[in-house]
Amino acid sequence: MNFDPQKFFIGLMDFFSILLPGALLTYLVVDEVGLVVLGDRYDRLASAEAWAAFLVASYLVGHLVFLLGSWLDGIYDLLRSRTLNRQVSDVANRGRLLGWPARVCVALVFKRERNLAVDRVVKIKEQALGALQAKDAINSFQWCKALLNVESRESLAVVQRFEADSKFFRCFTVVLLILLAAWPFHQKWTPAAIPVVLGLLLLAVWRYMEQRYKATNQAYWAVITLEARKGKITINKAVPAAGSPLLAGGVVSRMRHGEVEYLLVEATGDPAQWVLPKGHVEEGEQHRETAVREVFEETGVWAGVVDFLDDAEYVVDGSAVTTRYFLMRALGRGLRKDKERRAEWLSPQQAAARATYPETRRLLEAADRRRATSDAV
Repeated sequence: MNFDPQKFFIGLMDFFSILLPGALLTYLVVDEVGLVVLGDRYDRLASAEAWAAFLVASYLVGHLVFLLGSWLDGIYDLLRSRTLNRQVSDVANRGRLLGWPARVCVALVFKRERNLAVDRVVKIKEQALGALQAKDAINSFQWCKALLNVESRESLAVVQRFEADSKFFRCFTVVLLILLAAWPFHQKWTPAAIPVVLGLLLLAVWRYMEQRYKATNQAYWAVITLEARKGKITINKAVPAAGSPLLAGGVVSRMRHGEVEYLLVEATGDPAQWVLPKGHVEEGEQHRETAVREVFEETGVWAGVVDFLDDAEYVVDGSAVTTRYFLMRALGRGLRKDKERRAEWLSPQQAAARATYPETRRLLEAADRRRATSDAV
């Protein structure tokens, strides 16, 4: 039988995901629990018996910790459902911005993830299982692992390695949570160690989510690559409606010291030109979603859509290009994607003077009129 280092590592990680957290928790509570379970016999245990009891208890407690750890997957799934694409949709359609602590957590773990890979995998799965009417019988991640088990064991081993790592830190997180909950009832534990445990807890949660995220994405990437090599499945690209603008952007305003300010950004490739943030409508996006996403990527400002403003036509390389603009209001800040271009808040007079194109000035004036009308109402 051939020795497979990958399988050995995965099996070892799975084993220690149960044994090590169980052993740690058993060690910390062994005196109290041992006296309750074994009574006076606990103090008379021989060395061999004590070790045997410790190992058995560690294994059993480890399984319970592993079971409790599975509940953390719900928290992971909740954060995973709030990645950048969902935040853009919520801001564009509901005017609702996720609280900054949650946005920080999502950014730390998932960075700028927009679920493009999982969306493609869902479409591939629907085509592959549609004839069997089984597209809803298995979730996308488990289907990817089942497919890789048949077609690419090497890719599956990489996925399982990330998954085993995430399981270990998931169990370690549960142990730390139990320690914090039991701290007031354990007189021997010093309060000075609580900051250390809290620090370890945050790092353990972060590592668990990061490795789980890598496991799922690795599975999606592998399946997309395999299907691309086969060339049997094609996904039809959504065709925009005839005459629909291919770009969208926004005139973003905020109130500062009782005065309105507008947001302008340097033009791509030419810092001497100042324009309104805008960009191309991507597949499956509404124009208002494109406006929210482009404003955020170019300036780092989360802005909600107040109303449709106007369509503007520009001539680019000899061709007329139409951009749909929305009147928008700043809601919060984040880390922008485009860090090379400057963005500035300017008063209406400063913005009009700084704007390079007449269309930009016209849109700023239209935004001023719209705001004045809405304020009067």
